Amino acid sequence: MLRIGRIDYANCTPLFMQLEDKLPGETTAIVHGVPATLNARLAKGEIDICISSSIEFSRHADDYAILPGHCIGSVGPVKSVLLFTNRPVEELSGEQLLVTSESATSVILLQILLAKRWGLSGCSLQTSSVPWQDALQQSPGLLLIGDRALQAASDIAAVHCYDLGQEWKNLTGLPFVYALWLINRTSAKGKERALTQFSLLLEQARERIEPDAELLAARAPESVWAGVQPLADYWRHAITYHLDAAHLAGLERFYAFAAELGLISAAPQPVFYPL
Repeated sequence: MLRIGRIDYANCTPLFMQLEDKLPGETTAIVHGVPATLNARLAKGEIDICISSSIEFSRHADDYAILPGHCIGSVGPVKSVLLFTNRPVEELSGEQLLVTSESATSVILLQILLAKRWGLSGCSLQTSSVPWQDALQQSPGLLLIGDRALQAASDIAAVHCYDLGQEWKNLTGLPFVYALWLINRTSAKGKERALTQFSLLLEQARERIEPDAELLAARAPESVWAGVQPLADYWRHAITYHLDAAHLAGLERFYAFAAELGLISAAPQPVFYPL
């Protein structure tokens, strides 16, 4: 049984809507969760493959392999990794900022941008689950990701909003990779055929997102709060799903900056699963 981790975020919905129609139920199982939970389950071998926070590969480079060709990324604004502040970010040196507990990648990206993009020092980050409507009364800055960021963008008024995908592009000129399809090489042993089949189905699903975005959005549960056309536009124009050479360069730059700032022990060399 190939156990597949699914992040329940809108950026994954167009892939899994298609995959769930085609994956053989007798040989595959989909496990739902937020990134932090699925990251932990992948590390324990409780799932075999997961669309997982990209920073996780740096923490398990000896144990994981990357499924080639696939990612969750952006070239510029991503719309769903947002820093909300109650004054310009350049004025936040030394402040404590609130961050999501759902994804370590976005938190490390924020730390890189604070240092490299905005030249700030002394900022501390505090994990918080305070409702976004109240958070900026407790702190001058709040990082949200995923569906909460998409929802908050139209709900929080009179604050500054920084799209971390755009800020990364401004800093480096490169795409950013938020998540990779990571394979636990130990738990996936003997499942090579299922992984090859999954990779083919995933590629087919990826290639249908752009032409079928409106059709998929009309069926998606997120359309209730996002709207069909905005959701289709998000998939088509904000999110990228192909791990190409430019995205790989962005990923390697991310690891290099994280290592330079002491946020990870060393920048890993990407290792890809042989298909």
